Amino acid sequence: MRPECPELRLTDMDRAFFRDYIAARLPDDIFDMHIHVNLPEHIPFMTEERFHSDWAFECGLILPYEKAIEYGKELFGGSSYSIAGFPWPVKEADLAANNSYLAGLKHRGLCAPFMGVSPEMSEEYIRQSLPDFIGFKPYPDRVSSIKGAEISIFSFMPRWQLSILNEARKAVVIHLPRARRIADPENIRELLEIRDEFPDITIIVAHFGRSYNPCYLQEAIEQMGEGVKGFYFDAAAVINPEVFRLAFHSLPHDRLLFGTDSPIMLWHGKRVWTEKSYQNLTSEPYSWNKHAEGINAESRYTLIVYESLRSILDAIDELGIGNDFSKAFFAGNARKLISRLMPAAMEEK
Repeated sequence: MRPECPELRLTDMDRAFFRDYIAARLPDDIFDMHIHVNLPEHIPFMTEERFHSDWAFECGLILPYEKAIEYGKELFGGSSYSIAGFPWPVKEADLAANNSYLAGLKHRGLCAPFMGVSPEMSEEYIRQSLPDFIGFKPYPDRVSSIKGAEISIFSFMPRWQLSILNEARKAVVIHLPRARRIADPENIRELLEIRDEFPDITIIVAHFGRSYNPCYLQEAIEQMGEGVKGFYFDAAAVINPEVFRLAFHSLPHDRLLFGTDSPIMLWHGKRVWTEKSYQNLTSEPYSWNKHAEGINAESRYTLIVYESLRSILDAIDELGIGNDFSKAFFAGNARKLISRLMPAAMEEK
C-alpha cells in the first residue's frame, strides 16, 4: 500500500477547546523541533501487515512541507510557526531522497532540517550531505521493526558516524530503544558514554526518553543525577501532565524543546495511563480503536495535540515558572540551539 498524508480536521469543538484552555496562555512564537516532513514517494510502499503493526503508522507517515506549515498555522491560531524537519527514518523510507528534499527546503530558507541516517550509509555520503543539516536523526526501526527492541543505541547509530558528527560539532536526536526506555540502565550507560566520548555532539533525547509515563523519567533522573543536565530533551508526543510537571521541575529549563511529532499526532482522542503503560483512545476509524469509552464519549474528544498543550500549560501555571519559561520552551531554546549549530539556517529564516 502507498501511505498518504493525513487530513487535519479542526472542528468547532476543537476551536472552542483552544479558545478556552490554550489561546490566552500560548506564546506568539512556536518552533516545532520534532516533526517529520516528507513526500509520498519517500515511503512508496508499505505492506498492510507492517502498516497496522504500529498505531503511529496508521495515524500518519506522510507530511509535505506545505501541509506541515498549513496545519501548524491552523493548530496554533495566531502564533507564528516554524519547524526543524525530520525525515521518516522507518526501514521502508528512501532516506537519500527524503534527505535531499529536506536539504532543498533548507536552501530555500524554509526549515532547519535533520538528516536521516542508517548504519549502511557510506562515509562519503554522510560527509558530503551533513553541511546542509543541523545533525543526525537515526532511528531503531532501521535495524529492528520491534517497538522498544532490546538493542543498543550503537546498533543504529554506530560510533564511526558519531565521530563524523562530533567532528562537525552538530546534534543528534535519539529515539531510545529497549522496553524500559530512558530508565533502562544500558540506555543510560550508552547515553553517558556518547556524551563523554563525543563531547562536541549536542544530544537531544526525543520524547523525554520515551517517558510517556512519569515513572521512566523519574527513575532516569534518580539514576543519572547531575548527568541528566548534559542532554537536551524534546517533549514530542508526551501527553501526561505528571511528566511535564516532573520535567519542568527537574530538568534544565534551557534544554527543553517543544515538538508535535506531526503527522502522527493529528488525531482526535486522549490518552489514559497505568503506572508503566498507556492506552490511546480515539474517535478516528483506526484499526486499533476499540471504542473503549463508547461513541458518545468519542464525539467529545478534541485533538490530541491540544490535550498535550493543555497539559504543558497547566504544568507551567502550577509550577509558577511563568512567561519567560513558556517562551523559551515553545521557541526560544530551539532558536538559540539552531543558531549555534547552523547560524545560516536562522539567517535565511
